Amino acid sequence: MGTSIDFERLISPLTIGEIVACCKSGKPIFQNGDGAFRKLFNRKRFDQAARRSDEVHVTYPGKHRRSMRPASRIDADDIDMHYAAGGTVCITGVNLAASQLQRLSKACKMSLGWSGIVDCRAYLSNDNSGYTPHFDDKTVITLQIEGCKEWQVADAPAMRNPITNAGRFPDGVYRYFRDAAELEPWEHFEQPEFPGNAATYTLNAGDMLVVPAGVWHSACAKGHSLSIAIALNHVGAGSARDIVFSTLMKQVISDPDWRGAAPMTPLHKGDGPYESLSEIDEFLVAQLRSLRDLVDRNLEDRSDLIGTWAQSLRTDP
Repeated sequence: MGTSIDFERLISPLTIGEIVACCKSGKPIFQNGDGAFRKLFNRKRFDQAARRSDEVHVTYPGKHRRSMRPASRIDADDIDMHYAAGGTVCITGVNLAASQLQRLSKACKMSLGWSGIVDCRAYLSNDNSGYTPHFDDKTVITLQIEGCKEWQVADAPAMRNPITNAGRFPDGVYRYFRDAAELEPWEHFEQPEFPGNAATYTLNAGDMLVVPAGVWHSACAKGHSLSIAIALNHVGAGSARDIVFSTLMKQVISDPDWRGAAPMTPLHKGDGPYESLSEIDEFLVAQLRSLRDLVDRNLEDRSDLIGTWAQSLRTDP
């Protein structure tokens, strides 16, 4: 089972309060550390975790480090080859393949009171390797385990709490890693002057960096680099949306009108306009009024919402 982890001691002199403030303000934090967390992981444990994981990928920076080539899954036996060739090898969900990092993710989640999923990724990079400009849909606490990596980080989010990642593409344009047709108007952002407006941080073994979601950043290894990223995920389980609406879903399911379909409204003669929309309109109005009543009751008594939030703190990734 292993011993529990004192997260506050492990990240000292960085404090829990500073991480909380960072997440709220969107302003990154760099902290020289004493390296207490370094005993949790090393290159040998990276290789062991890779052999237990199905989520080992490699990616390479493109020409002049303008963008990243698409990640590809690799076999653990090929890590040294890709490392030597200048790739960055990433084990996603490495906490599921390394018990000490599973304890780390749990300790982080409980110490911060983070309702979303907390997981870890491990990054192995050789000289001049690392990720080109992008922002993430999560806040990331980077722990530099071995070697050195230079980061360039903007001072504020381009998008607060984005729901997907974005980055710089080979044509030099910054955009999301998903089809533009899927984007909502509120997701659009200004093309950044990056790294012109970025701060530069050099992480040596034992140092820490917290980059909030939506903040443009890039990272480049200076020689050998091994780091752990603790990801504070705000999308999906444990999000504010999930807590509120999953609670409401549990509360309405006892009502047969909420469990069923909307009233049937046949087409006129099977292929023309609907015969009448009045019944469906009345039904939707009634459901919205019942929902409003339910929201009012939750405002008066928030115990169910607090219960859902508390359960999210106990949920493992």
